[in-house]
Amino acid sequence: MIMCDTHASGIPADLADSYLVRVEPRPNGGALVLWTDLPDQPRVFDDAASSAEFCRDSPLEMFVVSFVPVASPSPPPAHRPEPSLAEPVDLAAELRAMGLM
Repeated sequence: MIMCDTHASGIPADLADSYLVRVEPRPNGGALVLWTDLPDQPRVFDDAASSAEFCRDSPLEMFVVSFVPVASPSPPPAHRPEPSLAEPVDLAAELRAMGLM
């Protein structure tokens, strides 16, 4: 993933470092660079070399970025309890009890 160092990039706001989502070229020139603070939403590259190649000659050159590995997902719990089945509901009886029928 590509991470923007917001402070080193000269962004004066108090923002957390952000991950690249995508770069969208604008029809009238320039580009929109979309970032996220959520590590499960960014664009994922095959390796640091492909991340660096993506940055070359792109709008990302105006940011201070680093290449970070994708965090491995948490292992699933050892045992997931089976969901309990709810008793069937007599909707008509419930509506009558509320005085709606």
